[in-house]
Amino acid sequence: MFFNGLRMKILIAAGLFYPSKLGGPANTLYWFAKALISKNTEVSVVTSKNHIDENSIEFDKWIKVDGIRVRYCSTYTKLHLRILFNSIRELLKCDVVILSSFFYIPNFPIALCSVLLNKKVIWSPRGELFESAINRSKAKLFYVRIIKFFFAKKAIFHSTSTDECCRIKKYLGADSKIVIIPNYIELPYKQNRVEGKEYLLYLGRIAPIKALDKLLLGLAKSDSFIQSNFILLIAGGVENQFGDYYEKIQLIIQNKELLKNKIIFLGNVEGAEKYKLYANAFFTLLVSDSENFGNVVVESLSQGTPVIASKGTPWQKLEDKKAGFWINNNVEDIANCIDEVLKIENKEYQQIRNNAYNYGLEFDVHTNIDKWINVIKNHVTI
Repeated sequence: MFFNGLRMKILIAAGLFYPSKLGGPANTLYWFAKALISKNTEVSVVTSKNHIDENSIEFDKWIKVDGIRVRYCSTYTKLHLRILFNSIRELLKCDVVILSSFFYIPNFPIALCSVLLNKKVIWSPRGELFESAINRSKAKLFYVRIIKFFFAKKAIFHSTSTDECCRIKKYLGADSKIVIIPNYIELPYKQNRVEGKEYLLYLGRIAPIKALDKLLLGLAKSDSFIQSNFILLIAGGVENQFGDYYEKIQLIIQNKELLKNKIIFLGNVEGAEKYKLYANAFFTLLVSDSENFGNVVVESLSQGTPVIASKGTPWQKLEDKKAGFWINNNVEDIANCIDEVLKIENKEYQQIRNNAYNYGLEFDVHTNIDKWINVIKNHVTI
């Protein structure tokens, strides 16, 4: 891809990037960068070394990761000064700057320098404008007003859903330049399913916004789940800041006698093992209070496994595609849905799995990257 006759140079600045073990955006940006490179662009990524095994990557130097030029920076303070310094050096040489997260501290000065240098800025809030994320924080609301003042007419804001688009308009103005593009993934190899494994799956961070407490209480209220051989597998890590929440859900399990021996924590699961977990699950569950997207839904669909998602997520099409359910995330509705899915006959279930796999094919990053190319080159916004 060329810009003014020259090969286009793109800078991605983000707090996390593959092989970070925390959060969907780390992988989403990695797949996105790989797809951009396939379109003959130069992509540089400046990110942190956080949540990456010390011996797996060389830090504080430029390296190539699947053709992507990446610098994983050490972070000694919350300001992440090395990321800020290296990003500003890189933006002097780039045409487009892509930022992930509003509340990642280095992104504001990077965006400001980019605008002053007349660089195109595409900024993804990553769900941070949802009410459950802002949580009535006066500091966050004030900061968003600052972003609106400096960038509402200067940057293009990336939304993954119409709901998130509405949030951006609410906080940054109805005339903000917004593009709606869902997260796309590099579709993984479809694992062979082992029949007869009876488990439901939650895969993701253990954090309050994920509403695992509601999920556990819903399972305890579901007669079909309690009386069956089904268990719930929870695959995901606990951030230090959410240690109290982890203790809360452990107390729920201890206090609900019916849940004992029905809930198993696996910790982080990566690579092929993660996709085997998806493939062998009966349903994947995502009952978050809010999600701007939810990569786990696409990952599950890629293995033909249907999903129960909450109405705090943008996945109403699961029901349109007959690939899962879209429900309120109160305890009663979760319990009723679990009761319903565990009574599905095998023939109907196999059709739901086929529907899920076919729906997942719509989210292949390589077949959809031209939508991003149009935004990068042509300022296509709503």
